[in-house]
Amino acid sequence: MHAFLTTSNLTFLPIPLPNVGATIKRRRIELGLNCARAAASVGVNKEQWQLLEQGWVPTTKNENFLRALAATLEIRFDELGCVIAPLEAHFAETQDQATDERYQADRSAA
Repeated sequence: MHAFLTTSNLTFLPIPLPNVGATIKRRRIELGLNCARAAASVGVNKEQWQLLEQGWVPTTKNENFLRALAATLEIRFDELGCVIAPLEAHFAETQDQATDERYQADRSAA
């Protein structure tokens, strides 16, 4: 089953991406922001920010959040989208394939 992690209105991709999280953390440090200040600037709590730095990447359904994240990290929004959208599409395709396989298995068993 493909379930997106959800935390206070944020929906994340189903697996963490440590390289993305490390990049977010590195950029925050370069900008001289602590976790609490960075979190406040995008409208989340410190724990949610820490999820980002662990590699839990929000889906593109969170466009307003992603725009705020890009602004906070002083990067272009389209750079974030270029990373997230293909990953999200991959996970959606994987979910569709798994659903199809379960459906076929259920039909064969009947």
